[in-house]
Amino acid sequence: MASTSTEVSSARQCDGQSRELHAAPAILSTPIQPQTKRASVARIAFGGAFATLALILSAEVLGASPAFATPPPATDLHGGLVATCAACHGAAGEGSSTRAIPRLAGQNADYLAHALAMFKDGTRASPVMQPVAQNLSDSDMRQLADYFAAQHPPLAQAVTAPTAAQIETGRQLAQAGDGASVAACFACHAAGGTGNGARFPSIAGQPASFTVERLHEFQDRAKKGAVKPGTMTAVAAQMSDAQIEAAAAYLSTLPR
Repeated sequence: MASTSTEVSSARQCDGQSRELHAAPAILSTPIQPQTKRASVARIAFGGAFATLALILSAEVLGASPAFATPPPATDLHGGLVATCAACHGAAGEGSSTRAIPRLAGQNADYLAHALAMFKDGTRASPVMQPVAQNLSDSDMRQLADYFAAQHPPLAQAVTAPTAAQIETGRQLAQAGDGASVAACFACHAAGGTGNGARFPSIAGQPASFTVERLHEFQDRAKKGAVKPGTMTAVAAQMSDAQIEAAAAYLSTLPR
């Protein structure tokens, strides 16, 4: 029911952290000229201290959890790009319930690559994601999409556990909708919310806080002009807050 955005749109300060994460490897990779042994040691110590400080400060500025402050393994084969994404979305793309950050892990790779391309060309707006995507090549986007699509970490822990009543109401909305105005989530996003190609992302396992925020964004969009029938904007415009909360709660429990 709710399109994800790699997220995507809720980490409002993460582009600053991304630049810092890119800066540290650049400094560490600077060749050490054959000067004195003392000068070489000093430069190495400075580079290590700078990299550590950049990671610590950027995590504190964002209020990131310890799991998010931990960088991915040193086997980042994508030139530090995974670390850039992990700064907001988690080391394995697990997302965050507390900060309403979407889950990238297990998402359809075609959808992720397409979303990044839209951020880059400006057809999809995000003050966080657009500056990041501007620096990505087509190859970068494909590699990142494939990487996160292959990750399967545990679901992000909910801020507040949903009630049984919420989950049941959400299940009915996802499977059958509510009359003619609110289509079933799975009608477009496939059974189980697993997604359907580049256009309809997986919505299973998304943090409920992100799905709620995303559906409210669609509602805000509906208030600004004509709404095209059959779009998420049209569907969200007909949903009550209780329905949004219930659908998000149910979808957050589904495996991905």
